[in-house]
Amino acid sequence: MPLNDSEILVMQTMIMRFNEDESLAWINSHLPKKAKKMSIRVFYRIKGKLKSTTDKRKFDLQKQGLWEQHLERIDQLETIMKFSWQNYHRAATPVVRQRILDSISAIQPLLSAYYSASQEVIEHDVKENVQDSGLISKLPN
Repeated sequence: MPLNDSEILVMQTMIMRFNEDESLAWINSHLPKKAKKMSIRVFYRIKGKLKSTTDKRKFDLQKQGLWEQHLERIDQLETIMKFSWQNYHRAATPVVRQRILDSISAIQPLLSAYYSASQEVIEHDVKENVQDSGLISKLPN
């Protein structure tokens, strides 16, 4: 689901956490010269649309090959962890061991985020498959 120019500008203001006035000023200053200034109503309509399609956009990206890249990153981080632990056990000095432990602890949040994102994708796919097969009404709440 590619975004048009106005949607991209609104998305940028959301990312930059602008308030309403800042958002409109920034958007209108970045519109093409001949484009009509964006109204507050249009801004909120686009913002609402972007928020409501977040999951769809995420899973569209997944279908475009990011899933393979995502899994590759997990494999790389797990490999780094494995070799880091091997190096830790080979290290001769406490200073080197501490440095390795620091690098291992820095990897943990990244790996956790990848696992969490994977779980979301899997749960979404399961839900979609259940809905597609008409079994959604048979699932417990």
